[in-house]
Amino acid sequence: MHADHSLIQTLAHVLVAICFIVIGIINFFRRADVHEEMRGFGVPMPEIALPIGLASQWLGSLLVLFDYYAGVGALILIGFTIVASVIFLRWWKIKDNPFRRIHLVIGIFTNCAVIAALIFIFELNGLTK
Repeated sequence: MHADHSLIQTLAHVLVAICFIVIGIINFFRRADVHEEMRGFGVPMPEIALPIGLASQWLGSLLVLFDYYAGVGALILIGFTIVASVIFLRWWKIKDNPFRRIHLVIGIFTNCAVIAALIFIFELNGLTK
């Protein structure tokens, strides 16, 4: 586990994984609210989509955290982040609230930075253990 990584690389794995794990825990306990949000956005079958999303989030996070197929975990988290961004950060649909709109745009750029970190984790680990 992280034996071939520097301290900084290990710290990056741990921090990225913890972010996804904690947000997943928060969303797990807010399931009803998240289902309603997803329904409002027109996501088909949110009762199925949310558990799939949470499972992807946790699986990818644990793979990265424990450095077991961390590259695969990073790819899972990249896919999760893209899908979650398209569902929840629809800045282009906000016309009447510029404050909310800019915060959604900031969320998109924040997720771009997260994806960049995940790309580095993938590059470091590849598809192997």
